Amino acid sequence: PAPGPVAEAGTARPGGAPPAASSAIGGSGGVAERSGIATWDLGTLPAVVDTRVAGGVVRGYPALVDEKDAVALRIESTPERAARLTHAGVRRLLLLAVPSPSAYVLDHLTAAEKLSLAASPYSSAKALIEDARVAVADAVMARVAPEGVRTPEQFAGVRDALSAAVVDELFQAVSLTARILTLHRDVERAVKGQNSMTLLAALGDVKAQLAGLVFPGFVARTGLARLAHLPRYLQGALSRVEALADSPGRDRQRMTEFERAAAAYADAGGALPLDADAAATLAHARWLLEEYRVSLFAQQLGTAEPVSVQRITKALAATT
Repeated sequence: PAPGPVAEAGTARPGGAPPAASSAIGGSGGVAERSGIATWDLGTLPAVVDTRVAGGVVRGYPALVDEKDAVALRIESTPERAARLTHAGVRRLLLLAVPSPSAYVLDHLTAAEKLSLAASPYSSAKALIEDARVAVADAVMARVAPEGVRTPEQFAGVRDALSAAVVDELFQAVSLTARILTLHRDVERAVKGQNSMTLLAALGDVKAQLAGLVFPGFVARTGLARLAHLPRYLQGALSRVEALADSPGRDRQRMTEFERAAAAYADAGGALPLDADAAATLAHARWLLEEYRVSLFAQQLGTAEPVSVQRITKALAATT
């Protein structure tokens, strides 16, 4: 006989039965939930598993969940959540499979780089470098397996690519981060050097910008592709602060224009810093805001793409 209606895991089943917990479908489709996974011993990870229950079918989505020193195999109720969790789970397995060169990188940084890292928002320079290693793993995954990893062969391909690239790319990421931290410190010093009461609103806006760019975990959260733009954003902030005393009225006018775009972003659910699980369209709008800042306050630096309030509004419309 034909199976009954399909319900996603966690949704009501036919006949008014209570939602199915993930444990109820832990063995569905040959996928058994378990913890303590440290290597890819999964075979092929299916995208969907269905289980017949109470005259219907419960559909679940297998996911690899990062548990820091291992991963767990769980069944999730939506494909979106499963995909987001699995990305982090695969990344954890990669980081476990490829030895960390963090100690080597730290030993071979220049004195200036070590000084910059010492003043970071991270608990230590080693913690920052490990976060940069996460960003490198994300970049390699995006490059080698943009559609995701579900088979042993795909995992082996990404693992080998990470092993080959991690030392060089980690050095590059840490060097870039040191440059970002130096510019961040320069902007902070410039802000402290302004003492006019008429500039408080603008200086507060710059401080908010800095807090949204550099924070604990910002390297991996930002990602290497976008991290490359942070020096320009910070240079733009520095140029703005340096020009404030000579043109406070013009800065106020431009800040009003920026606040329109920032309000639209906040109304769409955007946050600063950007939430780790934010939709790609919302992430695009968040970085358009930074490009818009550059176009308003430091036009000479140029923008990575055309930007305007209208373009930001259009990006936010796609999010909602």
